[in-house]
Amino acid sequence: MVRKIKGAGNKSGGNQQDIIKQAQVMQQEMLKIQEGLKDKFVETSVAGGGITVKANGQKKIVDLSISLDVLKDAIDENDATIVSDLIVNAVNEILDKAEEMAEKEMEVVTGGVSIPGLF
Repeated sequence: MVRKIKGAGNKSGGNQQDIIKQAQVMQQEMLKIQEGLKDKFVETSVAGGGITVKANGQKKIVDLSISLDVLKDAIDENDATIVSDLIVNAVNEILDKAEEMAEKEMEVVTGGVSIPGLF
């Protein structure tokens, strides 16, 4: 016995078109937000402000500053890994913050639903 699914037939075509239109609108809104994220920034610092990193919402590093004190400490210790470790920590922290900011911006469109591969 064949069972007809409610809403199947000609009516479902209209529903599918509505869903496609809604998805297209959502996609356009998401693209606008992603484009706008290049002009929104987050900043962090480590080593008591000795290293500061700034990134935009598209997770691009736009500024990195290292104080002379941090460099002098590394020279005094004869250990460049001090600086590189601090930079790695600062960059990882800022990328996490940038991703958080982007996710919050996208929640407006997605309603908080996680869309894998969006970023």
